[in-house]
Amino acid sequence: MKRTVVTAALPYANGELHLGHVKSTYLPADIFTRFMKFKGLPTVYVCASDEHGTPILFRSEKQGVKPEEYILKWRQSYFDDLSFVLIDFDKFYHTHSSEHIKITQEVYEKLKEKGYIKKLSVKQYWCPKENKPLPDRYVIGTCPFCEASEQYGDQCEKCGKVFTGGQLVNAICKTCGAKAEIRESEHVFFTLSNFSDKLEKFVENVDAPKDIKNFVLGWINDGLKDWDIERDISWGVPIPDSKGVFYVWFDAPIAYTSTLKKWCDEKGEKFEDWWDNIVHFIGKDIAYHHFLFWPAILMGVDWKLPSMIPVRGHLTLEQKKFSKSRQWYISIKQWKELGFSPEYLRFFMTYTTPQGMKDSDFSAREFQKVINEELVNNFGNLLQRTLKFSERLGSKIEDVETDEIFKKVQESVNKYEKFMDETKLSEALKIAVGLIHELNVYFQRNEPWKNLKIAPKVIRTVASSLVILNKLLYPILPLKSKKVAKLLNVDLVWEGKDALKVGHTLNKAEILFPKVDDDMMKKLEGLYKK
Repeated sequence: MKRTVVTAALPYANGELHLGHVKSTYLPADIFTRFMKFKGLPTVYVCASDEHGTPILFRSEKQGVKPEEYILKWRQSYFDDLSFVLIDFDKFYHTHSSEHIKITQEVYEKLKEKGYIKKLSVKQYWCPKENKPLPDRYVIGTCPFCEASEQYGDQCEKCGKVFTGGQLVNAICKTCGAKAEIRESEHVFFTLSNFSDKLEKFVENVDAPKDIKNFVLGWINDGLKDWDIERDISWGVPIPDSKGVFYVWFDAPIAYTSTLKKWCDEKGEKFEDWWDNIVHFIGKDIAYHHFLFWPAILMGVDWKLPSMIPVRGHLTLEQKKFSKSRQWYISIKQWKELGFSPEYLRFFMTYTTPQGMKDSDFSAREFQKVINEELVNNFGNLLQRTLKFSERLGSKIEDVETDEIFKKVQESVNKYEKFMDETKLSEALKIAVGLIHELNVYFQRNEPWKNLKIAPKVIRTVASSLVILNKLLYPILPLKSKKVAKLLNVDLVWEGKDALKVGHTLNKAEILFPKVDDDMMKKLEGLYKK
C-alpha cells in the first residue's frame, strides 16, 4: 500500500490561531488523515511551528525579548489550541530545530551544485533615520499591481503577487515612518525561471481544484522571475556562503521534510520510504508558494513532488473579514473558554466549507441552526428514538429482513469514499446527513409505535443503518462516534456493511448531542458584537 504523508500549512509564530486557521488547513487535513487511517492505509500527518522571518524579529524587538524566547510561547500555544480542536498530528515540530536548519542548508548546497543558485545585486529598502535595511515586514507601502495600500515588502496580501526589491510604491519604514530609501545589496537567488516549463506541467497534472490551477497557470504565463531567497537580518537559517539568512518562505516548506524525517528517526522508519504520496493542505493565500516555489525546490533536489494540494478559501465572520484590531475575531482559545464543543465546530466547518478558492462564512446563528437541525434533531434524535423504542421491544435485534432503505445506505459508502479520497469533505459529510434525514422520514412514516408488527423490521433497518453512517461521521466526530458505537454496542471499524445480527443487543439511550441554546449564542456573539 502507498504510504501517504499529509501536511498542513505551518502556523506562523506571531499571533494566536482563530477559527479561519482551523477551517482552511488543520481540520481538513486531520479529517482526511483520520479517514485514511480508519481504512487501514499507512498515513502520517506532520506539521510544525514556522519560527523564522522578519515579522517575528520585528515583534520580539518591540516586546524587548529575544526571538528565541518569543517563539516558545507560540509553539506551545499552537499545539494546545490545535489539540483542543482534536487535530491529531503524528508529529508537530518547529523550524528552529537543529534538524531543520541542517536539512535547509543541505537543500541549498544541492541546488547550488546543480547551478540553480546565483548571486545578484538587488534594490534593498533602507531606513535613513535608523540606518538599517528594511526587509519584508519592516517596510510598508502600496502594491504596484493592484494598488492595495498598507502592504509589506515581500508580497501583496490582496492580490497574492510576490514583490522584488524596490517595487513597493510609497514605501516607508514600519518602525519610525521615515520614507524608505533604496540601496544596492548582494543577495542569493534561486533560479525559479529555469523551472517554468516543468512547473506548468506539474500544475496541470497535480490533483488540485481547477480554479486555483487556472490562477497559478496565469502567474506562470506572466513569466516567472528568479527568487530572492536572502534577507539582511540576524534571525533565521544562516546561508552557508553569504552574510544573511534564508527568506522564511525558502526554509518554511522544507519543514515538511525535516518534520517527517524527525518522525521517521523516532519511529525507526526510512524517510525515503515515506516521501512518496504527499498531500499538502493549504489556504488559498499561500498558493504561489506551494504551487511554484516549493515544487521548484523539490525538482531542483530531485525529490518527489506532491500528488495532491487541496485548497480552501478564507473564513469570514458574519460576512466580514476577520480583524483582531477591530475585535471582529474568534480565536480557538475564546471558543474553548466559552465551553463550546470542538466537535460541533468540526461538524459546522466541514458542512459549510467547499473545496477550492471560494470563501465561507461563520455566523453564530447559522452555526446554531446547522448544529441543532443536523446533529441534534436529525442524527441525535434518530439515535434516541431508535434506542428507546428498541428498549420497549427488549433491546434485541429480531429475525426480520431489513427494508430497502438499508441497501441504499450500504451503497452510499462507495460514493462517500470517493468524495473523501478527493478531499471533497463537505460533499462526503452531506451524503451521511442526507441519509439520516431519509431514515428519520422512514421511521416517522412507518410509525412503529402504532404498528408493533413492523416495529422489529424498522429497528433492525435503522439501527443497522446508524452503524454504517456513524462510521462515515467518525473522521469529523471522532469522540462522539465512539460513544455512538458504544450505544449501538458495536466496534468502530471501517470494515463491514452487513445488517446487525439477530440477537444483537442495543444499549440504553443517552443524550450525546445537547442543543445549542440562545444563551450560548449570546455569549458567542458577545465576543465580536460589542
